Amino acid sequence: MSIKSPLILILFLFFVSNSYGFVSNNDNWLDKVSSDLIKKFETNSNVAIIVFLNNQYVQKAVDNRLSKQQKAKLVYENLKKNNLRNQNEIKALLERFGYKYKQYFIVNSIAVKGAKIELVELLAKQRVVEFISYDSPTKDPLEKTEPMPNIAKDTTWGIKMIDVPDVWDLEIKGNGAVVGGQDTGYDWTHPALNKKYRGFVNDTFSNHNYNWHDAIHDISPLNNDSIIEPSNNPCGLDSKIPCDDYSHGTHTMGTMVGSNDSLAFGIAPEAKWIGCRNMERGWGKPSTYIECFEWFMAPTDTSSINPDPALSPDVINNSWGCPVKEGCDSSNWKYMELALNNLRNSGVFVVVSAGNDGIRYCGSIRNPSAMFENAFTIGATRLIYDSTGVRFQDTIAGYSSRGPVTIDGSNRLKPDISAPGSRVLSCVPGNNYRYSSGTSMAGPHVAGVVALMISANPKLKGQVDTIEKILLNSADPKYDIDTCRGITDQVLPNSTYGYGRINAFKAIKMALDFRVSTEEYNLDNNSLIVFPNPFYDNITIQFENETKDLEIEIYDLLGNIVSKKTVSNRSDLDLGYLNPGFYILKTKVNDSIIKKKKILKL
Repeated sequence: MSIKSPLILILFLFFVSNSYGFVSNNDNWLDKVSSDLIKKFETNSNVAIIVFLNNQYVQKAVDNRLSKQQKAKLVYENLKKNNLRNQNEIKALLERFGYKYKQYFIVNSIAVKGAKIELVELLAKQRVVEFISYDSPTKDPLEKTEPMPNIAKDTTWGIKMIDVPDVWDLEIKGNGAVVGGQDTGYDWTHPALNKKYRGFVNDTFSNHNYNWHDAIHDISPLNNDSIIEPSNNPCGLDSKIPCDDYSHGTHTMGTMVGSNDSLAFGIAPEAKWIGCRNMERGWGKPSTYIECFEWFMAPTDTSSINPDPALSPDVINNSWGCPVKEGCDSSNWKYMELALNNLRNSGVFVVVSAGNDGIRYCGSIRNPSAMFENAFTIGATRLIYDSTGVRFQDTIAGYSSRGPVTIDGSNRLKPDISAPGSRVLSCVPGNNYRYSSGTSMAGPHVAGVVALMISANPKLKGQVDTIEKILLNSADPKYDIDTCRGITDQVLPNSTYGYGRINAFKAIKMALDFRVSTEEYNLDNNSLIVFPNPFYDNITIQFENETKDLEIEIYDLLGNIVSKKTVSNRSDLDLGYLNPGFYILKTKVNDSIIKKKKILKL
């Protein structure tokens, strides 16, 4: 049927949708539509949209006694059952009028290609529709890149700085862990990556099912190609094999797992990796990011069917941002955040780069997903040298975005932690190597450390909260005057470094101490009160709801016991003999639950 008159189309859609019986009486349909989307129709007759529906299923925290596979299956089934069943009415309407669409379950939403304003109005009037947003392209800030000189047999400065070689000396190199990356794609044939790819079988055969997904179904108009067609992209669309059209993704994956005979530059070189392409030559959009979040929860075969949550990764790296000015705004942030939260609750640790807007200083962490509470947000450090050219310390990189998060009014502290990000050497497509700088390079250092932690103690698989606490409490302190939060003293955590710079060796030591079910690894339990903290010589320890004497132990961050005492439910301790630094105070309550608190002696 050919309908050319917009008025006839509106009337036709109205009467047909009334016959379905799901038009609401809401005449204020514009209240449910992004203002940016309406503006797009001033210059475009067809616009890509995302329709977010009511009854969004919010997955609550899952019992930590469940294994990672049990968590993944439970969350996947809950989301699919509760979200997809609410999409039938909108799905039927779109099919009636021949629109191409894609359903998502990680958030209750449907992406629609080439929507007309008449369709947007009709959809907005449906009772089941909560909000309609413009599916806008977004651009990852281009990191500074430099060609690489001849490779020397050595380890990169970031690996040395965060004490990874000490972890390798323990024969912990990532074996048994799976990392995921959503980025511009990955050159899986690169010698530094190919045998670490989970789909690698042998030199002549690989299995890409459940190990690779391409969320790029359209050429982005923001690349300004004269003709919008797949041939403009070296990877094309819906690629069935891993491919990188921009080099950014390959570089980040190399920092997580890459290595060759001459150079050690990947944090966890024995971990396996899987990948999802979410950007088309550097340009993505909300739906591609959501699609990759969803795929990581339940990877599919290369035909995008038969999802299996048991094959989800342990940790994913996200070196991208979705700026407000390009489509992710206050009207749709909550849906992006919901996708991240649901993935995290399924047992996947989500690492996110803070962004490269540090020139704005305060409040420059302002984009999804870095701004979200449950994203583990990473700032970037750089090396500094004395007058003789000798390295003596790393400090925050000028471009690294700072907190607190003010854009949403939360004022939450970000970043969570920092990692090496400047002049990071890694692999790029074509069997090449390159230096790059940016928080995109810092995030993979942290994702790699998570893989090492899981390799050291597989019981940490799916224990997202515990992994986060270990990373925060094992970091090397980086104090800063936090004027961004109105603080004029050197404090930790702060809006520049977060809790400090990651230390892999200390994190592994703490990871080895973790036990599931018989002990609860809780570094901040409110029933164990220690004050003052930080302290100089004396501290007071108080246990709520405990009347019997308890035995406490104090450990340094390398796991060495430095003190052991029996105390009452409120006791004063003289710890003046300890050297300045961080320690872990530990006690057993009710013969089974371990309570821990991090303390700092000044």
